[in-house]
Amino acid sequence: MKILYEYMVTFDLPKYYDEEFTSLIPAQRAVVNKLMKGGVLTSYAVSLESSKLWVTMIAGSDYEVKEIISGFPIIDKVSYIISKLAFRNTVNSLVPNFSLN
Repeated sequence: MKILYEYMVTFDLPKYYDEEFTSLIPAQRAVVNKLMKGGVLTSYAVSLESSKLWVTMIAGSDYEVKEIISGFPIIDKVSYIISKLAFRNTVNSLVPNFSLN
């Protein structure tokens, strides 16, 4: 059985988006949406003020995280740091799912 962990990847985005970087955004969003639907990415947040992007994801290792983000269309335009999380709380994780059954 494969053990999975949650990781946070902090990306440094370019301070100024040139035409080339801007042209990658639709493809980036498509990849992110696919990975979120597949349960690989658990969150995705961008701060334009600080030129940061934060992604949380489920993976088996740092190497697997690198494989996943290597598919990001913007990967050649950013730098990043990978951190394995001990835990992550969200509002959704604190509220039980409601069922009509």
